[in-house]
Amino acid sequence: MDELKPWYWRSQPLLERSGTDIFAALFGGQGIATLLESPYPHPLGQYSICAGGPRSEAGDLRLWTPELGRILPFLEHQLQLKKPLAPDGIPDDLPFQGGWLGWLGYDLAWEIERLPHLKPDPLPFPVAFWYEPENFAILDHQQQILWLAASDPHHLDHLEHQLVSYTPHPIIPSFKAIDFQFLTNQVEYEAMVRQALAHIQAGDIFQANLSTRFSVKADADPWQLYQQLQTINPSPFASYWQTPWGSVVSCSPERLVRLKGTQAETRPIAGTRARGITLEEDQQLAHALKENLKERAEHTMLVDLERNDLGRVCNWGSVAVNEFLALEYYSHVIHLVSNIVGTLRPNRSAVELIRSVFPGGTITGCPKVRCMEIIETLEPYRRSLFYGSCGYLDYRGQLDLNILIRTLLITPIHPPSSDPKSSIQSSMIWGQVGAGIVADSDPEQEWFESLQKAKAQVEAIQAVSSVNLV
Repeated sequence: MDELKPWYWRSQPLLERSGTDIFAALFGGQGIATLLESPYPHPLGQYSICAGGPRSEAGDLRLWTPELGRILPFLEHQLQLKKPLAPDGIPDDLPFQGGWLGWLGYDLAWEIERLPHLKPDPLPFPVAFWYEPENFAILDHQQQILWLAASDPHHLDHLEHQLVSYTPHPIIPSFKAIDFQFLTNQVEYEAMVRQALAHIQAGDIFQANLSTRFSVKADADPWQLYQQLQTINPSPFASYWQTPWGSVVSCSPERLVRLKGTQAETRPIAGTRARGITLEEDQQLAHALKENLKERAEHTMLVDLERNDLGRVCNWGSVAVNEFLALEYYSHVIHLVSNIVGTLRPNRSAVELIRSVFPGGTITGCPKVRCMEIIETLEPYRRSLFYGSCGYLDYRGQLDLNILIRTLLITPIHPPSSDPKSSIQSSMIWGQVGAGIVADSDPEQEWFESLQKAKAQVEAIQAVSSVNLV
C-alpha cells in the first residue's frame, strides 16, 4: 500500500494575526498556494488554514487534476493510503493535520448523476484540483496558537524566520478596469426566470436557482483583490487560491459539508435581503425576511432536501436541524441560515458524504436532479468552479467544504507583465450570481436580487480601480 509521509510540527503564539497576515508572510510569493480563512470572532471562525505549494516525490509533484468520472474514486484512493503516526502534542480536534487541499467544480455533478451535456465551459480551470502541501499553517484564533507543519523538519526554522522578517505591504490601488458586463442581460435573465416558472407551474419542479455571469478586464493583482473583498465582506468560508490556471478569490458565507469524527454537518443559506441604511431599517428588513411566508417556505423546502441528502449516508434517526431560520449579516445582504447534523454510518466514508450532498441544493433547486437538467438547458455556460466547492480533506477522513458563491475567477491574458517582479498583469475577472425562483417569483425582482449579491464583488473591484464600473 502507498504511504503518506508525515509532517513535522511546531507551535508559537498567534499574536492576533489573521490568516491573511500569515499567508502573506509564508506563502504569498509561491506559484501554488492556498488560504482558507475565517474571520474571528465569528461562531464559525475558530480556524484558518494556509499552505504553500505541493510536495514532490521522485521529481513528481503531489498534485492532481483527475478527469470527470475519476474524481471521487481518486479521493477515495487517497484516503486508503497508509497513514502516518499521529503527531505528538497536536490537539486531536485540530481540523487539518495533513492531507489534501483542493476544489470540486460544479461539473462534478455529471460524475454523480446522468445529466445532459448542452453548454460549453470557456474557463480554463479543471473540474477538480487537489494537492498535498509541502508546508502549511493552522491558525487557532480562539486559543491564539499558530501551528506550523513541514515535510522536512529543517523547513520549520525557515518558516519561523519568514514570519519574523516579513514586512506587510499596504494595499495600493493598482487596477485599470474596463469592459464590465453581465453576460446574461436583464431581458435574457428574466426570460430564463419565466421558463423556470413554467416548469414550476407544470409541477415539474418546486424551486430552481438561476445565475448570471459577469466579467471585467483589468490590470490586476488577485491578492490585492482578495484582501479588498475580505475587508468589505468578511466571510467564514473565504478562500484564496494561486494556481497555474489563474486565481480564485472567494468570500463564501456558506458551508456545503463538514465531517468531524463521525459528525456530518451542512449549513444551507436560502433567503436574502439587502442591508438597511440605518440600524432601524436593518432590523425591519431582517424581521420582514424572517417572517416572509414565501422565504420561510422556500427555506424549509431546501432544509428538507439537505436533511434527505445527509440521510443517505447517516444513521437512521440521527439527522436533525439544530439551528433553524437564523439570521446572518454580511456587508450588503442579510441571509436566512439553518444547520443540519447527522452521524455518519460506520461503513460510509467522507467521499461518500460528498457524493450524497454535492452540489448544494441551495444553488440548484428542488428536486435537485431535475433542476440541474433545467439549469443546463437555460444558462448559457457551464458553471465551471462557480457553485462548486473548495476546502480540505484530512488524511484521517475529516473534511470541510464551502460552496463557491461570492467568488471571482481571475485568468491571465497573455502576454504577462513585462516586469517579472510585478504581481499585476492583464486579466479577465469572472463572477457569477443568482437567485432562487419559486412559484410567485417576480422576474424583475429576481434580477435585482442577483445584482445585490454582486455588489460586494463589484465594490472590491472599484476600490482598487480608478474606473467606475457600473
